[in-house]
This record gives sequence, structure tokens and C-alpha cells, in this order.
Amino acid sequence: MPESEPVRVSVDNNRCHIYGICQQEAPEVFRVSEGGSLHYTPSVPAEFAARARQAARCCPMQAIAVRGGQRPGGGPADDKSRRPPLRSGAGSRTGRRRIVVAGGGLAGLSAATRLRERGFDGELVVVGEEDARPYSRPPLSKQYLAGELTDGELAFRADDALDAHWLLGARVVDLDARAGALELRGGERLPFDGLVIATGVDAKRLPEAPVLSDRIRTIRTLADAAAVRRAMAHAKARHVVILGGGFVGCELACTARAQGMDVTLVVHSAPLLRRVLGTLVGGVVGRIQERAGVELKLGREVADWQDHGDVLRLQLDDGTTLTCDFVVLGLGGEPRTEWLRGSGLDIGDGVRCTPTCHVRDVWGRTVPHIVAAGDVASWPNARFDDKPRRVEHLIHAVEMGQHAADALLRGPDRAARFTPVPRFWSEQHGTRIQAVGIPALAEEVEIVEGSLRSERFIARYSRPTPYGPQVVGAVAFNMPLELLAYRDQIGRARLQPPAIGRRRRR
Repeated sequence: MPESEPVRVSVDNNRCHIYGICQQEAPEVFRVSEGGSLHYTPSVPAEFAARARQAARCCPMQAIAVRGGQRPGGGPADDKSRRPPLRSGAGSRTGRRRIVVAGGGLAGLSAATRLRERGFDGELVVVGEEDARPYSRPPLSKQYLAGELTDGELAFRADDALDAHWLLGARVVDLDARAGALELRGGERLPFDGLVIATGVDAKRLPEAPVLSDRIRTIRTLADAAAVRRAMAHAKARHVVILGGGFVGCELACTARAQGMDVTLVVHSAPLLRRVLGTLVGGVVGRIQERAGVELKLGREVADWQDHGDVLRLQLDDGTTLTCDFVVLGLGGEPRTEWLRGSGLDIGDGVRCTPTCHVRDVWGRTVPHIVAAGDVASWPNARFDDKPRRVEHLIHAVEMGQHAADALLRGPDRAARFTPVPRFWSEQHGTRIQAVGIPALAEEVEIVEGSLRSERFIARYSRPTPYGPQVVGAVAFNMPLELLAYRDQIGRARLQPPAIGRRRRR
């Protein structure tokens, strides 16, 4: 959406980690040099102001500040003296429409902000279970856990002037889709004309793990991360076991090693990140972790748990016993859909949506006044195929929240399909990993630049289709600038033959 006035951009170099997300969002404003440093234009013309603002929203470290300008559908972006937020109650609802956003995370914030930008002037209510305003979750397992960022520094700054009524510390327990009302914990009923479902995911737990042990932690929320940080400080560079070989588990291992702790990573499959990056590239991550001193137990599961009060003892399925101070579960997330049971909505793997982000009911019908966004939403991305999937990445939450808001205002007959290029990143002991697309869909992977041996390369992922090999993903190790050229290939058929001898099976 174009803006009418120029803006000024600044970057906090102490927080910037040169992930290059800003260049992907606004190449006219930001540029990562060949030497790996970030350059940007402080004075941004009005025609690129919206792109700069989007880059600030997508920055995982919240290192970008955008000041000035005039946002579409609202007053000056920096004007803190706007009219007071609307409150609940019959008096404030008279003659007004109400849209409720169920979920106080990034997807919910993104949807609420877009509703105002699109000119929605009715009552806007954001319901969040946590007491905190929306904050960046990726740093929880890294910079926050290491003590480099505080609670306040995690908060999203790009949309701090949002005109909405915030119901924080409030849990949604039921949905009456036909009557258009949410039920909150305590029995309060919250009617709505439109609803955005953005309740996210809960951290997975193992059913056999002790439920009441303080030595077994997850790391999904700010409170979870604070508890793990206290446990790490109390352990004083002793031993932590991390269960799960995804990005969260691997990043937790990096942080714990940087704090001087002994780390054992227990993963039921091999190699690390196999489901996300495949066997070939996942093996590189494993070598990076082992070189940093992380003990890997691949293809193993916990057969028995013993909490002795002062230590935990885990027996693996091969008979190995691990004694540690605490365990962190990094097993991924489960969609927060328990409150939707009995609502009539399709909640298979998350909230099932149409290509426009409108939800479906259990009979396959589109519900025109309800949309979903973020980690909880499962929808078919026509860029790849018609199979519904969930995507759990920060940039995806921003983009899907925006699209869901557009779709809610336009209606299912006029809304466009949501066909993004998923993007995500990680940092493993100083190695920057960035990815576009869905590499997990691939059947073949080839190294198109650099080499595995140098741990500086780009891998391109593809799968066969009737129209030729379709590029479904690309992953860069320490090559953020070069990855940009592959983003536009995602979802397209690759007509040219691959380089001889460089194609590998996953």
C-alpha cells in the first residue's frame, strides 16, 4: 500500500544480526554488502515507505525503526495523541461494527494493524492469553536466553500506536460461530461481526515425561524462556539435555554451549533438521554442532525418566543413562484449537482454511465472517499444490495476518488467494542459515553455489511434476546476499537441466 509522505529509517547495529530479511522486503532501502555488512538509506521516499515499514515488522531482532510519514487509513505514524482506544460495552458498540482478533501474538497484531490501514473504523478488540503485548519469539531461544535482550526489548515496535482495545490475560474457551460470539474464561461473552483466529501453538510435551518436575521445561512463551534462563543460571555451567533436533532444539544447544554448559542433544531421527533441510544439508548442521562440543544422540528416544530432586536421570532406548541438571523440550508446536471443539469448524491439523484464509466448517463450507492466520492456520498454498499445511515462521505470521485481514474485509468472493514464499532463518554457532520456500517438499537437492566442505553454499530443492522439476526451496549457509536470486524461482518449473554430478537425493 503506497504512502503519501517520506519516512526516516534507522538501524540499531547492536541488535542487527545481518539476517538480510530487510533486503528481501525492501531492496530499495536495505542492502547487505559482499563483506556481510548492512547498508541502508536513512531518508526513504514515500513510494518505498510501506516497504520499509514491512521490513521493520519482519525484522526478527526488531533492529529497525521507522519514523514519520502518513499511514494509509490513519493519521501520522508517530502521533501518540490519537483518539483513545474503543472500549467494550454496549455504549461503545452502538452503531459500530466489531472485529475481534483471538490471539495476542504477531499474527494477531499484524491482522489488527492491517484492518486499521485498510480503513476499518469500527471497534477492534485483541484477546491475548499472555499478559504481555506481542513480542518477537525467535530470540527467546537465543539472545534472550543468553541475557543479551530484556523483556521490553522483545516487544514489537513497528505498530505500537495501534488503536485497539487489548484484553490481555484473557483466555478464549469457546466459539459460537453461528451467533458470532466468543466465550472467555470466567463466562464473559464477546460478540463480533468479524473474527480473526490467531491463537498460535502450544509447545509439545512428551506424555511419559514427569508433569510436575521443575527440571523439565518447554520454551514457547516469554515466561517459559525466563524459567529456562533461571535454570541455566542455577546450573552454573553444568549439564543440560535438549530433546528435539529442529531449529529450536539446535538453537538452544548453541545458547547453552555459549554459556559454558555441557549439552546433549537427543533426537529420534538422524541427522539434525532432516525433516526440514533433508539428509545432505542436515548432516552439515550436525558437524557444526559436534565441532562446538555438543554431544549428539541421534536416532534415540527416552525410555525412562527419573527425577531425583537434585538431578534428572534419563535412560535412552539403547540403554545409555544421561544425568543432567534439567531438560528442555524443543519438540515443536501443537495448534491451539482445543477451544474450537464443538464449534463446527474443521480443526484437523490446525484451523482448516480456504486459499483466501477464510475458515472452513466440518462440512467443507466457507465461513465468510471468520478467517485464520499464523501458526494455527492450515491452508493450501497454490504456489506449491492444493494440500493444506501449517507454516510456523515469523515472516509468515506477519504476511498471513495481513492477508487474513484483507480477506475478512473483502469477503470470500473478492479476496485473493494467499500464495507467499515462506522464509525462515537460524544461526548455528556463528553460521547463518537462511531459507526460502518449503525444502521439506523436495525429492532432490543440488548444491548450486559454494560447497558443503566449506560450509558456505546454496542448496536448491526440487521435486518432479508433469511440467518439469518444480523448485520448492533454497537454503543458504553464510550466503545471504546470493540467496536473493533464488526467491523468485520458488514454485516454478525448472526447465534447465541441473549441473552434471551435483544433484543428490535427499
